[in-house]
Amino acid sequence: MEDYTAIANRPGTGAAQRCSVLINRIFQNINETDLPKFMVEIWAFASHDAFVAELLDDMQARFRGIFAKLLSELHPTLNSEECLVRAAVIGAQMDGMTLFASHGDYPGRDYVELARVAKRAVKMVVSASAATLKNEVPLRRPRTLHDGSDLRVSVFGSDGYLQPALLELRVRQSAQDTFHYRPTAQGKRREIKINEIISIAANLLATEGYANFTLARVARELGVLPSVLQNYFPTHDDLLRSTMEAVGQAYLDRYSEIGKPSDKPTQERMLEIAAENFNESCVPAVQQLWSEMWALAQHSEITREYVRNGYAAYRVIWADLIRELDASATARECLARATLITALLDGVTMLRFDAQHQSVSEDRAFELVMVMTALIAQGRIATNDVP
Repeated sequence: MEDYTAIANRPGTGAAQRCSVLINRIFQNINETDLPKFMVEIWAFASHDAFVAELLDDMQARFRGIFAKLLSELHPTLNSEECLVRAAVIGAQMDGMTLFASHGDYPGRDYVELARVAKRAVKMVVSASAATLKNEVPLRRPRTLHDGSDLRVSVFGSDGYLQPALLELRVRQSAQDTFHYRPTAQGKRREIKINEIISIAANLLATEGYANFTLARVARELGVLPSVLQNYFPTHDDLLRSTMEAVGQAYLDRYSEIGKPSDKPTQERMLEIAAENFNESCVPAVQQLWSEMWALAQHSEITREYVRNGYAAYRVIWADLIRELDASATARECLARATLITALLDGVTMLRFDAQHQSVSEDRAFELVMVMTALIAQGRIATNDVP
């Protein structure tokens, strides 16, 4: 923060140049240091320690303040809230890129394209006029959002707990077992029990962290002996893998369903996925669960493989939609834009709207994230694309 503050306040330089240097420095830290691994651990730690959460909130407020001040210099007509919202969304994009760097497995040339697109997108948010961004708002947030009356229940319900019915997890079967499978009453009861175990395991991972994710702890939560739980999941790794696969597949199935070709325009389907992702990211249990998974990926090969594969599958959904929207985009451009959008939406998780001293409007941030999603998907991320 001291380094960033010094750059932002450097005397004898214009605000635009200071802002450009600052953005380049942040991306340098993301790409060339261990900052991503450190931040992923801190985000998970903050979910369980009030003191760390307070330090994190203070650091994020300082980061937003640096950009808000620069934005006020660049755009004197912007009010303080508008500067703060832009700064928050810039922070979300940076945090999402930090998350991606902590686990991403991206070939060299593709990553060069991603870094180029990411910098352009952030600089576009910095330089775009208020009138332009206001005119670009493609989707408004429903005013009924906060009481939950018109919300579609996603993987996590309105109370913040995983929805067991959405997982529909079946026991892993070999090809031969699958061929001979018959839906017996006993088999159905086993599926229901596995769903219950997975749901409890996922909620436990979110609320207590991966350090307490043990067979004994899950069994205690279920009210059974560990030996009973082992009839379904013999080892810790079996339970961890199944939990992550079930949760991830529930999200992928949902987003794939929304994104598939229909009578809705491509951009409308894209923004529906983005809006649902944004709303889900504002649920504290979701923030905690994904923070734990990202941190666990630093220590567990199983989790690291799952996170990478899940990210790749999610990017395919976005890349297909982008190709449908912009037939002129190359495969590399589609992948870079898809990665940038997923990073932005992941970064929303780190905005922590439930934090005690959060001063950023959730609804205003939603609108700007939707604008960013649409512009990135269209490839309109050069400063001259959005005056």
